[in-house]
Amino acid sequence: MRLLRSFVTSLLTGLLLAAPAHAHDYWLEFQPLQPTVGGELALSLWVGEDFVAEQEKKFEKARFVTLRHITSAGDEDLLSAGIEGAAPVLRFKPGTPGGHLFALERSLVHIQLRARKFNRYLEHEGLGHALAQRRRAVEHHWPGRERYTRHLKAFVQIGETADGVSTKILGHRIELVPDRDLANLKTGERFGVVALFEGKPLVGLQVEAFVRANGTTRGQKATSDAAGRVEFAVQAPGAWLVRTLHMQRCIGCEGADWESFWAGYSFAVR
Repeated sequence: MRLLRSFVTSLLTGLLLAAPAHAHDYWLEFQPLQPTVGGELALSLWVGEDFVAEQEKKFEKARFVTLRHITSAGDEDLLSAGIEGAAPVLRFKPGTPGGHLFALERSLVHIQLRARKFNRYLEHEGLGHALAQRRRAVEHHWPGRERYTRHLKAFVQIGETADGVSTKILGHRIELVPDRDLANLKTGERFGVVALFEGKPLVGLQVEAFVRANGTTRGQKATSDAAGRVEFAVQAPGAWLVRTLHMQRCIGCEGADWESFWAGYSFAVR
């Protein structure tokens, strides 16, 4: 029995060490994906991996820094109207056709990971520069202390009027901005996204795009060019998520050596 327990323990340990370190994503998602003027629309906040949902999150005002609704008519603050504990976080009836862009920024969070897990997490997310810095400073045997924020967008098109709302720059610290209007995006086409940090292009950043259709999820991966741009193929209609993560040294930060900035942009292709 002792030998059996030892074998199982060794096997599980090996599997854990071999498994990649996945970080959980948050994203906003609409239901239905193709709403109509006057029909009710639900906006949900989800957490999961690779666009596979694990848990729906409730509205928590303490964790929300901003919640905005952007249309061609203006920019509306929705934070004060949120209902604590609500899931979906928002229900509304769009009164006008056109583009509707929702934006959520979440408050600062601190985490600490064991050295190996943190290093694998950096590798998985394409953050080789951070891992190289840890190795140069002989920190790769130390736990990873990180603080992070999340900056999320979700776009939904009502009717056929394309008004460019999906391409608006909102001024988030990190931001994904489509370089074409998503309102009339079709299967078989391509679209580009620019990654901005503090208003400037992020170069060499790993960006992923996922589509969920017919019960399956497919992903693509690209690296941003000198203009901060990546490009993806529209493989199928359905729900889409583009996501990325930027990390840098956190100088003078209490309880953290690194700070990261997560960005997600969700939409639907009809």
